[in-house]
Amino acid sequence: MVQDTVNTWATLRFALGYPDERHFGKFRELFDDAPPTLEELRALYIDLFEAGLPHPRCPLIEGYYLLNRPAGDVVLENKLYFKHFGLETPAKASPDHLLTQLEFLCWLDYCIDSGNMDSASLLRARAEFVERHLAHWVPRAAQSLHQQAVPCYAPLFALLAEQVKNSREAA
Repeated sequence: MVQDTVNTWATLRFALGYPDERHFGKFRELFDDAPPTLEELRALYIDLFEAGLPHPRCPLIEGYYLLNRPAGDVVLENKLYFKHFGLETPAKASPDHLLTQLEFLCWLDYCIDSGNMDSASLLRARAEFVERHLAHWVPRAAQSLHQQAVPCYAPLFALLAEQVKNSREAA
């Protein structure tokens, strides 16, 4: 079945992944302040999201942003969501990593859009997952990138924060 709508979670998952030639071309097309080379775009990505002392400038890990719960509890809860729907987290993927969470939301939307007979439960699960695992930290990450005036990624995170907000309001 071919979908006639764009899955926003999937689009954001792609856009926020480690950059390759496709990202570079789109970023140069969409953002005036995009780095001039793929290598510089990759260096920016690593600096923002993957490396830094004592941590990256904007970690993509939910547990980093929580002050009131142990990170292990957050990882376990993410894993339990995935397992409940018959999904497994690849060994190399952290369950509380933004990209893993966006993949899960893509999958839920795919199931909903495919006419799953239990779509009401899937809609509730999506709303609960967004509320419990994205709503408290994605806006903070977006604000951090905005304050740092980060090329390319600040507007992408602003779009993600808006998607999280809209998803919460629609629930």
